[in-house]
Amino acid sequence: MNAVRAAVLLAAAMLLQWWWSAHLAYWGAAPQFLFALTILIAARRGPVPAMLIGWMWGLYADVLRADLFGADALLYMLAGYVAGQFRSQVDLEATGPLAAAVFLLSWVYFLLRGALGSIFAKSFLWAGWIPALATPLLNAVAAAVAAELWDTRRAR
Repeated sequence: MNAVRAAVLLAAAMLLQWWWSAHLAYWGAAPQFLFALTILIAARRGPVPAMLIGWMWGLYADVLRADLFGADALLYMLAGYVAGQFRSQVDLEATGPLAAAVFLLSWVYFLLRGALGSIFAKSFLWAGWIPALATPLLNAVAAAVAAELWDTRRAR
């Protein structure tokens, strides 16, 4: 039953990411649900499951945006590892610290993605000011909502 629930979560998150990015993104700003959920899984389950799921979701995000294939898979996996390591020093079970970690890791994601573009695409891949300022905030809100839903589900 756990494997079925995990498969449904994976598919639902991927569908939500595609739908929101295609229909509700304004000026390029949309929450990266898959990135936020990778960090949430790292906070709740540890770095290894988060790295595996982050890699799968990152490949999916790479397919959605084909400008630098493999960058999202690498960065989502790295975010899962870092957040999984943070959980031993920071209480990521609480919503506030989790949202702050997602916010900071989203900024790091934008900078590292740009740096990877400098290395492999010969230009810094800058998303623009509006996505760079709004997306980390949207990611933090998405992680906080997902954490509340996760904890409510677990409390039952």
